[in-house]
Amino acid sequence: MSINLHHPVANCLDYAQLLQEKYRLLECNVVPAFSEESTLDSVSFGCYQLMARYLQDDKEKIIGLGSGLTLKKALQRIDFDSLNTRCVALISAMNADGQCNYYDDVPLLLTRKIKAKYYQWPAPRYAQSAEEHEMWCTNRLFRSVSGVAQEADVIFVGIGPLGTQSPIFKDGFINQAQMDELTARGGIGEILGRFIDAEGHVVDSEINRMITSYDIRQNHCPRIAAACGEYKRPAILAALKGGWINGLVTDEHTARWLLTR
Repeated sequence: MSINLHHPVANCLDYAQLLQEKYRLLECNVVPAFSEESTLDSVSFGCYQLMARYLQDDKEKIIGLGSGLTLKKALQRIDFDSLNTRCVALISAMNADGQCNYYDDVPLLLTRKIKAKYYQWPAPRYAQSAEEHEMWCTNRLFRSVSGVAQEADVIFVGIGPLGTQSPIFKDGFINQAQMDELTARGGIGEILGRFIDAEGHVVDSEINRMITSYDIRQNHCPRIAAACGEYKRPAILAALKGGWINGLVTDEHTARWLLTR
């Protein structure tokens, strides 16, 4: 007689291993999914676990950070110092008139928590013209901070869907006309302010030409996204296909969905 026990955590471990094999991931953490709210908490905890592993040693390191609620929840759990760490923002929280969004303190929050040095992204998220974009992206300070990002030892980012409920729209970084154009051109999500299609290609649009954020594909370090929920699944898949990320923290339902694609 044999008895098989199916535990949610055991399933998650299996999904994580299968995802690593299927998408050639360096890191993968899959967490149980119960309710929508508890799933977000679980994924943020899973992200915290990975962050803690990278931060809790005495080695000098650079951690690159995006923005988003999941990352913010993960950072709020940190209760230790990491004095040899430098934090660099990979995207600006500033819009065209200087206002910052609700999630603008994600890299700064980590810096305060671990008492690290902090590099702020020295430009608004989107330039207003090609000339302005060149001005921001070629100045000495921008090149200096970009160089720090290029040396990052690990990167953590969020992934956003494209729609009226997406933070990048609700926070006013893009308007309805821009979202309609992106959707018409096949856009389904964004990563660090770049809008991508279902294959992970950058959508050919004016707003994408104005983005100033760091292109994480340039760095071959662990690039880990923390994202969950049915509405984000196409964007997560696109980020995997396009080579934007090589690490993932997500919920078991999303993991199972990704394994069937």
